[in-house]
Amino acid sequence: MSTDKELSRLWGMPVLLGMLTAFGLLAALLGTGIWQWLAWPAIAAPIAVIVRHVFRPRAGAASRKAGAS
Repeated sequence: MSTDKELSRLWGMPVLLGMLTAFGLLAALLGTGIWQWLAWPAIAAPIAVIVRHVFRPRAGAASRKAGAS
């Protein structure tokens, strides 16, 4: 049972972002009207997650900088 929980914790967000991206791409390519409006946030969400993780400070970065001074 704990293995299922570990797998969902590890792969849950990547699978969700992949499904969201696939939905956004298909909606943009095949849909018109509201589907194209739904495609924008679906494609932008994974990009926002990437940007957030690139620019977030690392957990031990502050303590390492304080120790180096």
